[in-house]
Amino acid sequence: MNDVELETRLTWKRVKELELRPIPGKFDAAHLKETHRVIFQDCPRHGITRYSPGEFRPPTPPDKLHSKNRPLEASHAHSYIGYSWMGADEIRELDETLKTVDPKRLSRLKPGAFAVTVAELYSRLDYIHPFQDGNSRTLRTFTRQLAKESGFELDWTRFNQTPKSRDGLYIARDRAVNEISMTRLPECEQKFKMYDSIHQFEKRPGMKELLLEAIRPARAVAFEKLPERDALNAYPELARAYATLFDAEKYFQSKFPGEPQSRYQASKQVRDRVQALLDAGETENFHRR
Repeated sequence: MNDVELETRLTWKRVKELELRPIPGKFDAAHLKETHRVIFQDCPRHGITRYSPGEFRPPTPPDKLHSKNRPLEASHAHSYIGYSWMGADEIRELDETLKTVDPKRLSRLKPGAFAVTVAELYSRLDYIHPFQDGNSRTLRTFTRQLAKESGFELDWTRFNQTPKSRDGLYIARDRAVNEISMTRLPECEQKFKMYDSIHQFEKRPGMKELLLEAIRPARAVAFEKLPERDALNAYPELARAYATLFDAEKYFQSKFPGEPQSRYQASKQVRDRVQALLDAGETENFHRR
């Protein structure tokens, strides 16, 4: 087993542990550092030395740029990205960005607004790129926990199914980072590389579009996947949704006596409509629109 395979196995285990037992914290810089430390804590002891678990990377010299020329799997193209210098200004920016994170406030957002908020948060943190390595796994774990505590499910795994889906997330992330970097850099060769990268992928979906597909209210997922009793125990606000199904079933029994298939199809249409409204953030009004 080479270092990459070993690292993947070690960090996958820690990420799964954090899904089951999230780190208590305020979604501040200390919380972000602890997330990185837990995920990568096993790497140094196994001789994988490029990680300093829980430590921010040192500032990049002024005459250099912390950058990456990322090979893409499906298209065989490259995405060039320029990150922050990680100096004092960027550390202050990271702190200020994280001050806006409040799960209680975010829980009041509709799914679309929440997706936009997470996309902007992720892009800013990715631009700052606080760690020498392991930023992606750390930010995915950090934002997944944020989503859960805000009443949403954020499914990052949907972007790891195929080379095309992995490329799609890389392109969206890199473009968002470059768009921030372009406003911070003076004229230089790297800036032209970033511009070329943005232009090359400008018609591909961005972070907001991708996260709109990956984020759902947790209660909507429970309604879809759990038995009614379990879903109601977890989310009492689903009572109106289940009452709507009960009323519909009662009505269809009288409308379609002796026609079980017709009753089933009519009830399924109601359930599908209720599910769509729950996915959109609704909790009360499930009447036909």
